[in-house]
Amino acid sequence: NSLALISDAGHNLTDALALAFSWAAIRMARRAPNSSKTYGYHRAGILAATLNSVTLVLIALYIFYEGLQRLLNPPPVEGWTVVGVASIALVVNLTVAGLLLRWSKEDLNTRSAFIHILGDAAASVGVIIAGLVEVVIGWRTADPLISMVIGLLILYSSWGIIKEATNILLEGIPAGLDMVRLMRDLMAQPGVSDVHDLHVWTIGSGFQALSCHIRMTDATTLPEANRTVHNINELLETRHGIRHATIQVDCQACNIGDAYCSLE
Repeated sequence: NSLALISDAGHNLTDALALAFSWAAIRMARRAPNSSKTYGYHRAGILAATLNSVTLVLIALYIFYEGLQRLLNPPPVEGWTVVGVASIALVVNLTVAGLLLRWSKEDLNTRSAFIHILGDAAASVGVIIAGLVEVVIGWRTADPLISMVIGLLILYSSWGIIKEATNILLEGIPAGLDMVRLMRDLMAQPGVSDVHDLHVWTIGSGFQALSCHIRMTDATTLPEANRTVHNINELLETRHGIRHATIQVDCQACNIGDAYCSLE
């Protein structure tokens, strides 16, 4: 009769599915680009992270609904059974979290799974507390209250992943990138008189891309334009973490008889 334990069990079930989705997304992301997916399958991990987070929100809403019902009419709970099962869950969750820790720092998909597991561990602690309160004090409302706290924890842990994944899917700028500083760095390059049509987005975790037009001064030669593009690519990688850049150079004159040239 423990809603806290049911909540924790449901949370663990979705996390098992989340790990399966994450594993499948990682395997898919390793597939090479092809004629229909020229960027490859890097966004598979982002889709998996979004799906994982949305399922958590739905579970949290169910916990709130059921918790309110049980606050009005709390059933008796078998406290020691709850404590025993939740203790086993806590050990499993901490073990899995330790295994995921290293990869969670580099990949949004894995981080979403890691946060799931941390939420599970915290929820298991809450369930243990609810079981002990039932055994020692006999306060039945502790179980639905703890379950609703678990629901809040689930929502909190999901929000950051949903926000970051949505930003990537909407082609927003990568988290932590300073566009003003980036523009100043580009304009500071010798011979660059203007930067326009500047776009920066994230293909997948750790894979950022940029495209822009730069206009060179009238006196710029073709070799100088080439050197500028080379310097910009080095700047983007070392200072801004952007390794995939497409730069179109607009020239008034390139000493080759044309009024316009395009270089990558």
